[in-house]
Amino acid sequence: MIPLDTLINSLKETIILFDKRTKITFINKSGEELLRKSSKDITGKKLLQIFNSEKTISPLIKKTIREGRSLRGKSVSLNIGHPINIDFSLSPFFVNDKIDGAILSLSENINITDREDYDYDFDSAVYLLGTIAHEIKNPLGGIKGAAQLLRSVARNGSINEYVNLIIRETDRLNSILQDYLTICKTPSLQPVNIHEVLEKSLAILNIPVLKAGISIRRMYDPSLPQIQGDEAKLLQVFLNIIKNAVESMKKGGGLEITTSPSKESFIDHGKIKKWVLISIKDTGRGIPEKDLKKIFLPFYTKKKSGTGIGLALSKKVIKDHGGFIKVESRINKGTVFHLYMPFGQNG
Repeated sequence: MIPLDTLINSLKETIILFDKRTKITFINKSGEELLRKSSKDITGKKLLQIFNSEKTISPLIKKTIREGRSLRGKSVSLNIGHPINIDFSLSPFFVNDKIDGAILSLSENINITDREDYDYDFDSAVYLLGTIAHEIKNPLGGIKGAAQLLRSVARNGSINEYVNLIIRETDRLNSILQDYLTICKTPSLQPVNIHEVLEKSLAILNIPVLKAGISIRRMYDPSLPQIQGDEAKLLQVFLNIIKNAVESMKKGGGLEITTSPSKESFIDHGKIKKWVLISIKDTGRGIPEKDLKKIFLPFYTKKKSGTGIGLALSKKVIKDHGGFIKVESRINKGTVFHLYMPFGQNG
């Protein structure tokens, strides 16, 4: 006979048991992982001691115990250090036909940007984007070539000025298209030192960082092994995220980049493996909670000069590397992007 606690610990949902005084007497492994706390830190406490601002579920625990009936809730916001969206159910817990407490089950909702159908649709969008970029690139080369010929025969200074403008702008558009084409290609995985790629991105953005008066703090774990990655694509991801961070801190601030093995693990072909965690944190203006669910959607942007492609393609690149991205943000406090990537074959 399989022990009951073994079965409960195998569930993906968070299960919490409360006694009559609404104190926690048990939490399963999924709950510990969700809250990033051990059962020793949680048992004996009330829910409000775990979540100071929780006002929805706590009153219902008492109601469930008092009235002996089950209650449910959908799409409830819960702050566990960062906001998550959950569904929950509460049921009375019986011992010898008497109510002895309540059982709370929590399941985290998946945002549209984390769903497989979103990723599938975005794959199609990326393919379309790559096709359009190729089609634009050819006539753009022709325009630049014609402008260079015109410059070689033009004697009027004002005409040369306009011709030079055409060449500069075609070069700029060509650079943008090249970035899109680089990201749209299937990644070519090679052993990569993630710290070297991060340093390259910081070197490229050195001037805007200095102009904005931003301080950089590196907290690299030198013991991290190489990962299997596409250096050009990962460089573009780091450039996108760090550039956004810099733009959110126009009057100075701090940028903190941390690398470490993640606390989370995953199972691959029956073997438990760990992730490399790269966290890029700024002290900028933050992202409103209502926008957090949309920032990875293609073409979604609030910038006047933005395309809404950078973060969407960054998500695609990390997904192609077998990883994922999580974001935490607080208004006027800053934002942190957590990039999870699997270790290389030797990790």
